[in-house]
Amino acid sequence: MPQSFSRRELIKWAGAGAGAAAVGGGVWLVGRDDHSRLADMGGSSLTTAMADGGRANQDTASASSAPSSAPSSAPMADVAAVAPSSDLGGRMLVVVELDGGNDGHSTLVPYGHGEYYDARTRTAVGEADVIHLSDTVGLHKNLSKINRRGVAIVQGLGSPQPDESHFEMLARWWGGDPASSTSFGTGFLGRLADAIGDPAAAAVAVSIGSASHPSMISAKAATLCLNNPDAFDYLIGADPEDVLGTAFQRGYAEFARATQDPVQTRLRAVKGQSLAFARALGLISGEGEGGGGDEDGYPGSSLGQGLRLAAQLLDAQLGVRIVHVPMQEDFDTHDDHSGRHPGLLQSLDDSLDAFLADVDRRGLADRVLVMTTSEFGRTLRDNGSSGLDHGTASAGLLLGPVRAGLYGEFPSLTKLSDDDEPIATVSFDQYYATVAETWFGVPAGDVLHGNVAPLTDIFR
Repeated sequence: MPQSFSRRELIKWAGAGAGAAAVGGGVWLVGRDDHSRLADMGGSSLTTAMADGGRANQDTASASSAPSSAPSSAPMADVAAVAPSSDLGGRMLVVVELDGGNDGHSTLVPYGHGEYYDARTRTAVGEADVIHLSDTVGLHKNLSKINRRGVAIVQGLGSPQPDESHFEMLARWWGGDPASSTSFGTGFLGRLADAIGDPAAAAVAVSIGSASHPSMISAKAATLCLNNPDAFDYLIGADPEDVLGTAFQRGYAEFARATQDPVQTRLRAVKGQSLAFARALGLISGEGEGGGGDEDGYPGSSLGQGLRLAAQLLDAQLGVRIVHVPMQEDFDTHDDHSGRHPGLLQSLDDSLDAFLADVDRRGLADRVLVMTTSEFGRTLRDNGSSGLDHGTASAGLLLGPVRAGLYGEFPSLTKLSDDDEPIATVSFDQYYATVAETWFGVPAGDVLHGNVAPLTDIFR
């Protein structure tokens, strides 16, 4: 039965443009040696991901000068800080995408700026609901758990050439270019996977909870989009009495065997990778099986369960180095922002706290970095529906072995753009460069356009 997709998912894929075949809950996005892209999970529906746009403007793209990135104030973390592992080859990344456009000014609240309260007569966060990090800004109180663990907060995060379209800005973030949605034919996470992954691994990067994700498109590394932990059940483990299921699995495995035809060789190799990863998942499938989150602290939300699987994948030594988990709880708060956004932050806080505790129990606290992304922030002024429309600068969160504090510069609330909106002070390719270069040791120029300067002093 073909998988049903929400209107939002279809629009996001169509707006990004390119190819991946989706079936049975997962999608392989494997190497493009000759600009061919193969994707496989057993055959049912075709979706599009990102346009293969070449490397236009690579030589002319330039990074803005890096803002001062030393922490201007440090939150009072209750959990002892952990230094990152010195083994760059053992470091891993979890990307939590806040779907819909998270409001940076309700996450990192400028409670000390009168202009904020002047602009937001319906949606401002009161000072009593803020964890003060400096004399002027602080985290929303519903992020108290990650604050206690220590969080590096990148202020004013966005694009120097913002666009109000979800489609355009999502494609830019997924591709890794703040100015264009079509200058790369691969995704930023896919290029990272190419740079750091083991070519023999069944999957170097995995996206959980999405049928296909453009950020995962790679040139050579195997990357995978996985709808749920049971997505591979149709490939392995059929009951011997299930004649049809057993026959299908035997036939699938037989088709994965080598052939002389080059096209069929690639297709069969992808099927072989599917089987390898399915068998590896089988080894961890019993862990936390049937749980709703109570036994290990994870919430029963899709984000909570996605992060649980992320911890299992990273701990299983399958070659997975990057896990992408969309938080599909709708940060697109055009109406009733104050009634909706605090709950979203609470859900994020609970899920990340459970994940970080789990990573610590598994002995991975010095090897796992978490970063949040979102396509844009919200408008400075609220609208007539007590909501906030598509805006510009937001805030990014980094958790794990980081130096807690504020990085970059909070965007001015008086010196605004021609559209009367705050101007981003940290371009998101600098945010990406920080993870690529100072976390993984990959030169930023290998995965991004131009000579992008990473933020400094975030990692010990």
